[in-house]
Amino acid sequence: MKLWAAFLSVLMTTFFAEAGPSWTEATPKADSGYKYYVGRGEASSEKEAFNQAVKDAYDQAARENFPAEYSYQADIYQTEKSSYLTERTIFSGISARFDGFEKEDEFIQKTKNGYTVKLLYKFSKNAIAQEKSRLKTLAVDRSKKEQMSVFGNKSDASKGVLIVETTPTDGAAVYIDGDRYGQTPMTLYGALTAGKHSLRIDHQRYQTVTEDIIVVPGKTLKIKKTLIPAFATVSVSTEPVSAEVFIDGKPLGTAPLKYDRIPVEEEITLSLRHAEMETMSVPLKLKKNETRPINIVLPEKSASFSVFSFPSGADVFIDKKRIGSTPVRDFPISRGSHTFTVEKDGYEPVTRSLAAKGGAKVSETVELRTLTAIQTVSSKKTTVLMPGASDKFHRYEEETPPKNRLNLGGASDGEDVLLALMKWSYPSNFIRARVSYKAKGKGTFFALFFSFDEENYQKLFLNPAVKALKNVSERKGRETKKIKCQYEDKTYGQISCSAPALKRSDTVLIKAAPVKHGFFSDKTEFERFILMTSADGRRDRVRPYERHKIILSVYDRSGRQRVVNVDTLSIAKFTTDKNRNVIFMPAFEDGFESFVSVVEAPNLNPADISRVVIKIAEGTPIDNPYVTKRK
Repeated sequence: MKLWAAFLSVLMTTFFAEAGPSWTEATPKADSGYKYYVGRGEASSEKEAFNQAVKDAYDQAARENFPAEYSYQADIYQTEKSSYLTERTIFSGISARFDGFEKEDEFIQKTKNGYTVKLLYKFSKNAIAQEKSRLKTLAVDRSKKEQMSVFGNKSDASKGVLIVETTPTDGAAVYIDGDRYGQTPMTLYGALTAGKHSLRIDHQRYQTVTEDIIVVPGKTLKIKKTLIPAFATVSVSTEPVSAEVFIDGKPLGTAPLKYDRIPVEEEITLSLRHAEMETMSVPLKLKKNETRPINIVLPEKSASFSVFSFPSGADVFIDKKRIGSTPVRDFPISRGSHTFTVEKDGYEPVTRSLAAKGGAKVSETVELRTLTAIQTVSSKKTTVLMPGASDKFHRYEEETPPKNRLNLGGASDGEDVLLALMKWSYPSNFIRARVSYKAKGKGTFFALFFSFDEENYQKLFLNPAVKALKNVSERKGRETKKIKCQYEDKTYGQISCSAPALKRSDTVLIKAAPVKHGFFSDKTEFERFILMTSADGRRDRVRPYERHKIILSVYDRSGRQRVVNVDTLSIAKFTTDKNRNVIFMPAFEDGFESFVSVVEAPNLNPADISRVVIKIAEGTPIDNPYVTKRK
């Protein structure tokens, strides 16, 4: 039985082991931009296997691209026994650097004896060529240093000779009794008096060496020092915490952490990984003994949401936004809590909550029940007289103009910023529509209701406008009770605002608070800015209103278009007064915060309706559509 169990274990391991990507079996061929290397490691722990794979990849790249440097490095570390020198044999190198050597992918597999790790790296051909050129220049510099670091003549050797050499690199500065004499390798003939002297050897990438030496006439003193790599320190914290921290692909632990073995004066990559967040990489180049704090907020990794319904073909809304019809597969959503609704004509809607982790796949299945109750669709806004509509549950589609972004690329002063705001078609960003309908005689009665989307108004207009004005205004602040704006005549849509600040010209007011009492008499908060602008007449040429076409399309069960109605809607963007003050106070026609239009289809039964679409066309700038009545 034991033999049979062992045989089964081997069989399971052989046939059910996780298959890796194609690059784990054969290293990809070089292309026009990169060479590719696959590092491999096997060990009892994942960390040790990962370290082996990283070193293997660097080792391959060093042997192939910098053979002279690699062989020199290998000789050095075969003769040195200190563990701290062998720790970064491949990582630091002697002279060769690995800029442009990046990890592309990884494959980690748990085995019977531990872990197998395979890492795919790519090495930029441009970076390889640049490094070869640098090494060639470095070799020339070494020969120059050898010539430059000889002091005195051999004829003075009787006074004493000092030779200073360093490995694994030349070019270390040599100080004797505090005075700089040159760089290694260095030879001094008779330059020092007999007796005791203090020697200091300094290099930006290695630890400083200090010791006392004794110069004896007629003798040669040869000092050969193996330089120990110097390190810097990073203190890493992340939001959220517990992100995994890697240096050039080598795992260090989880944040927050402090690591004091960062190689200096070379490009390294600090990478941060978190299961629910996007991976971030930060290039670093630190100086000897430097301590650098690094605080990083990781961007969220989106989750995916799938929903299925019985029957299918139901509309799906997540956080009140339609995302499609069932079945919905792998729709991207942000991590965190959400609410979704599934709706279909003739069925009771289903609303549920869900919590999504970053990168997770969330799936829901909904069974819809046939609708038996009568539902009423009516306005929730008390300031609007909207005809009631009693019918079985139905949906409509809303098509709005594309979101317009404020462009201040050419704005150089307050006047330019103000003109850009006045010209911007911002009502297109937040006008919303909905439709209700009911039977009327042998036909159907439609009520089209339009309102402002307060959230988009704040996000797409108020916030960028306030940010832009703050940069160019003399004085700014939020007014609450001092400013009162109202419509003097709702028929003509004339706005009047009273406030002490308006006695001064070039004052800009922008409605800031959510609408609570409508636009007919508005006491909500305003942002106030005072600008230094020029009276060049450009403002008078900007049209203060937008006209939108409203198109209602209704289709029957056969897909035939039965009703098309085109209406217009005028929206005020701003108003000005005699002092050149500009008041951004958007409003529909007649001074109300909402607008209702009625359409009748005398030969269309509500039961025959399959689809209702209301489209809001992009706004066209127009002059004030009403007769101006200024007092």
